[in-house]
Amino acid sequence: MSPRNKEQFKEIRDQRQQELRRSAIQMFSQKGFASAKISDITSNAQLSHGLFYHYFASKEELYIEVIRDILYDFIDLVEQAAEFEMTALGKMEWLTEATHSGSIKEGVYRHILVLQALYSDHLNELAKREIVALYKEAVDGIGSIIKTGQQEGLFVEGDPEELATYHLSLAHGLLLWNARTEKPVQLSTDKVLRQLKKTENGGTC
Repeated sequence: MSPRNKEQFKEIRDQRQQELRRSAIQMFSQKGFASAKISDITSNAQLSHGLFYHYFASKEELYIEVIRDILYDFIDLVEQAAEFEMTALGKMEWLTEATHSGSIKEGVYRHILVLQALYSDHLNELAKREIVALYKEAVDGIGSIIKTGQQEGLFVEGDPEELATYHLSLAHGLLLWNARTEKPVQLSTDKVLRQLKKTENGGTC
C-alpha cells in the first residue's frame, strides 16, 4: 500500500472536522450548550477525544463555528434564490423547497441550534451580535425578494421584513411539527406561500 500524500491527509482531516461539526449540531441541539460535553461530541462522531483539539481550541469555538456555518448556508440559499431569472414567487418557491430538503431530523437540529444561539446566555456579546446580524441578513434577503414580489403585484402589501418573519415562522413550525409526529405533513410549497400570495381582490389566497 502506498503512503498517503499531503492531499489525502488533508481530505481525511477535513472529513473528520466535518464529522465533528455534524455531531456538534446534534449534541448541542439535543442537550444544549452547557450540558453537551466534548466527549459527547467525539463519542457520537466515533472519534477520539484528543482529536478534537486538532481542529478546535474549545467547545465554545466549535459552538460558534457551527452556528455560523448554518447561517452562512442559509444566506447562500437566499442569495441564490435572489439571483434567479424568474418571478419573486418562483424564487420563494425554490427557496421554500430548498430549505425543506434533506433529513427532517437534521433540519430540526439546525433550527433548534440557531434559536438557542439567538437567546443564549453562553455566548459573549460580540459573538451574539454577529449571529443576530447574520440571521437578520437572511431575513432581509427574503424581505427583498418579497418586496420585489409586491412590486410585481404577486404578493400582499405590508412590511417586507415582517412578512419574511411570518414566512420563516410558518416554515419552521412545519419543520418542528414533522419532527414530533409519526405522520409528518408533506411539504406543500403552495400552502406555505399562501399567506404571501395576492388574490384578485388584493387579499391573501
